[in-house]
Amino acid sequence: MRVPNAVDLAAVWTPNPDHPYTWAKFFGLLAVVLGSVIALVGVYAARSTWRGLDPARRRKQLRPLAVTAGVFVAFGAVLVAFGVWLF
Repeated sequence: MRVPNAVDLAAVWTPNPDHPYTWAKFFGLLAVVLGSVIALVGVYAARSTWRGLDPARRRKQLRPLAVTAGVFVAFGAVLVAFGVWLF
């Protein structure tokens, strides 16, 4: 078995010369990842809070939890859209 050398490993990733990797693309990808995480955390927090409530209080707290999750999802979606625009 042949051991790969530095030249072989350098050829694993080569950037496309028509689409150079820039700081804007890096920040776009970062915004997509962070926006997705924010949306998922908001949904998970609302769901886990709702499941942890006493069954008698669940119906009363559904609207505030839905609004909270909606705000997180909306903010995350805006951040993802901005990241896609940058990328």
